[in-house]
Amino acid sequence: FSASSKNMTKNSPPRVAIIGGGITGATTCSTLIARFGNNVCIDIFDQGRSGVGGRSSHRNRSQELRWDHGCQFFRADTPRFKKLVEIWIQEKIVTEWKGNFLGKEDDADFFGFPSRPPFYVGVGGMDAIPKHIFYSKNKGIQVWSGQRVSSLERNADTKTWTLYGTRGEAAYHDSKESIAKSVLPQQIGSGDYDVVVVTDISSSFDAWHRASAGLPSEFSQLVRERAGSRTPLFSCMIAFDYPLPTNVSAAAISHDDLWFVSRTNSKPGIMGIKDCWTLISTPSFAMRLIKETPMQDPKTGEFLPQESDYLATIPGAQLEDAFRHVIANGQLGGKSIPEEDFPATIFLDAQRWGSAIPAARHLNETSTSRNTISGVAYDFCPKTPLAPTEFMEKDKSRRSFVADTNQMLFQAGDMVSTYTPGFEGAALSGMDVADYIYDLLSSSSLSIPDHDI
Repeated sequence: FSASSKNMTKNSPPRVAIIGGGITGATTCSTLIARFGNNVCIDIFDQGRSGVGGRSSHRNRSQELRWDHGCQFFRADTPRFKKLVEIWIQEKIVTEWKGNFLGKEDDADFFGFPSRPPFYVGVGGMDAIPKHIFYSKNKGIQVWSGQRVSSLERNADTKTWTLYGTRGEAAYHDSKESIAKSVLPQQIGSGDYDVVVVTDISSSFDAWHRASAGLPSEFSQLVRERAGSRTPLFSCMIAFDYPLPTNVSAAAISHDDLWFVSRTNSKPGIMGIKDCWTLISTPSFAMRLIKETPMQDPKTGEFLPQESDYLATIPGAQLEDAFRHVIANGQLGGKSIPEEDFPATIFLDAQRWGSAIPAARHLNETSTSRNTISGVAYDFCPKTPLAPTEFMEKDKSRRSFVADTNQMLFQAGDMVSTYTPGFEGAALSGMDVADYIYDLLSSSSLSIPDHDI
């Protein structure tokens, strides 16, 4: 079939490339399988060093050192997503996270925590969900891990896409620029694709960015206009040689630098590990550090990777200091204790999430809190609610993704979604774009514009 015919044939199942192995890519994939059955071929391209997961990744340094270093939990507010979560619970890949949770109503809203339960997590780590979907027994799914898509090329005759990129060390976000540039892009994947779905907002960056997918300039511009500004965060992964003197599982924090802290071994399916914690920074902390150390060299224009020494000694160390201060002052339950009585830190690392969540849609160029760094607009409004998940647009007909139906190219994810930012909004965007693609390919009677933002 071709995009021009808008019809499926049993002899030629559509071939779909999904760029990004996070929750949006996962729900796009699972919904396509649910709609097409076996009559679809899906290739997943993911450049994460820790494997699929994206912002729902799980980092494992040993059997005793483990963290969800991105998304810490999710909620289910919309009817459609509630049904999907019920299925995940039946499949034993998701369960409710119950624990000793702290936080006040007047704290900066961290996705409804702790006042809006239930909170759900992947069993054994947040990446349990995308792994279960991508590595299912369905023969129509193939995962290309450790592969960066750097450019797309569309054949005007066949109306199919060919993907080019790099593999392994040259593809990872944290590899040195000299390594990334030492390998020439080559064709990747299993062939030409009828449909391409992009789920990482950074794919729309210009070529200097390590995550750039070399999308057509007109489409990238549509995506950037829809996304607007973004909110960055840092996460810190820390472990102690014996448990901290608190029985708290997680807490929303009132602090200039810290927004949320989570104890790994309080989560279902994770046992027998050291006292591991994930610390999530405030947006203001992240914007300050990205301004000090941007993602692009101002002189050469080259991408600046997340080097481990910088992450551990600057954002990691500062978030550790903030966490120790919170514990010492008794703000995390228990009595105040001198910092010299703290257990020793046995592991410390950090992650820069430059596009953690979209900023509020009302924050435009006139926003006094906006920072534009390396051509990227960052912003955050602490009064913007992150729960419950709901449709945010006044125009109820507006879709939760960006589409170029003439080229069969789509961008999904909460960065372009019409829903409240977060895990659920990202998942719904993936489900919606998959439904749209199915309807588009299975009906020749649809009246669909070439571009839809």
